[in-house]
Amino acid sequence: MFKLIPAKHLLLIGIVCAFLAIVFFAFPTDASKDTQHISLTITPQVIKESELTLFKSDSSSLSSVNTQATDSSPSGNGSAYVIDNKSNNSGDSHQDTTSSKQSSPINSSPTFTLEKHSVQIKEGDSLSKVLSSYKISANDIYKVSSADKKQKSLLRMRPGQHLEFAIKQPSGSLQHLSLVLNRLQSINFERKDDQFERGETSRTPDISQTYKEAVINNSLFVDGMNANIDQPLLIELANIFGWDIDFALDIRKGDRFSLLYEEKFLDGEKIANGKILAAQFINNGRTFQAIRYETKKGASYYTPDGLAMRKAFIRTPVDFTRISSKFNPNRLHPIFKTSRPHRGVDYAAASGTPVKAAGDGKVSFAGKKNGYGNVLIINHGKGYQTLYAHLRGFARGMRKGKKVNQGSIVAYVGQTGWATGPHLHYEFRVNGVHKNPVTVKLPNDDPMPKADLKKYLPYAQAVVADLTNSNSAEFSQRLALLKD
Repeated sequence: MFKLIPAKHLLLIGIVCAFLAIVFFAFPTDASKDTQHISLTITPQVIKESELTLFKSDSSSLSSVNTQATDSSPSGNGSAYVIDNKSNNSGDSHQDTTSSKQSSPINSSPTFTLEKHSVQIKEGDSLSKVLSSYKISANDIYKVSSADKKQKSLLRMRPGQHLEFAIKQPSGSLQHLSLVLNRLQSINFERKDDQFERGETSRTPDISQTYKEAVINNSLFVDGMNANIDQPLLIELANIFGWDIDFALDIRKGDRFSLLYEEKFLDGEKIANGKILAAQFINNGRTFQAIRYETKKGASYYTPDGLAMRKAFIRTPVDFTRISSKFNPNRLHPIFKTSRPHRGVDYAAASGTPVKAAGDGKVSFAGKKNGYGNVLIINHGKGYQTLYAHLRGFARGMRKGKKVNQGSIVAYVGQTGWATGPHLHYEFRVNGVHKNPVTVKLPNDDPMPKADLKKYLPYAQAVVADLTNSNSAEFSQRLALLKD
């Protein structure tokens, strides 16, 4: 039937049907008016991730955001949130994220405290023993020990030193450790990531010069300490003049001494004495002066003219209580009651007292010799020889050909051979001739090199001037009388 209708009429019919359909939907019947339709309008908004801090960061708020993004609102104005992932890859966005973590209660860093401790090392203590008592893990103790593997300072801790360390709580991990060697030096270990780094700290004290003097009425040490001079300084003073003065035999009442020395201060507090820079001693009418000076060979004491205070030999090779028998060519022998020369000096001392080499040299004999008992003989070169007899025994390694240094222990006091009590028989020979060890003039040590002497002489003159200007009026008067 449609074929009988012209094409123009078919086109007109189609247009009319389309128009009627539009009118039908645009103007519904009364029955359809009871049904309400809600129009959903979605307006996409683009926000950055950092702006999410406007919302709570817990899971419930994130859920509500998702709900708002997908559900329609009663008013018909829904919203959808889209995170700009591109902006999240930028550097600015990273900083913002960090900031949001800090402002968020959940993402804030947990609080911690550092417990600081200081422990004085006692006999038998070790690093592991001390740290484990504070519940520091064996793993941390191993790590800090590994940082000190080469130097081994922590293995050589001595009683009296301190360990200072900090523990991070609540984890209980070791963060810092210091071994305080003294007030000037410490060894530090700092935690870096999961390891420890070792370092050393040293402080330089302030140095000042101090002058002291004293008059001897009893002894060097008693009167020196009464003048507020520390005992270590008095011992050093005795060593400086020990080649010229026998402090057991030569000291007289009225002798005087003075010294110019260094004192070390830290934070305004005196912590130690330094070196003796210069000293002078008036002994039995004789005056001695010594000045400290350092050359390429090391520091030594010299006279103002540049001669070494150190002699090639020490005057007395043993710490004795008294001289039991002096040098005497016509002595009456205590056992045989006959006139026999005594070619040495007998120093009474307790059995086992160390005997020191009088000078550098080489052992030429170590053994027994008739009435001498155990004997040690040392050749010092240039015709000098010393003998030590009645020994209880020899120091380890003492044998013929052994080289010894001045002051080194070579034997021990005894009572072997023809002896009535423990003592050291000491002889001093020059080109085979016996000399009195107490009075013999001892040769000086090697002289100062000429190149050093040119620098030393003006320095010595300035130091002597400082020492002289510091003398009390009484001390200066005594020096003037001796010069006259």
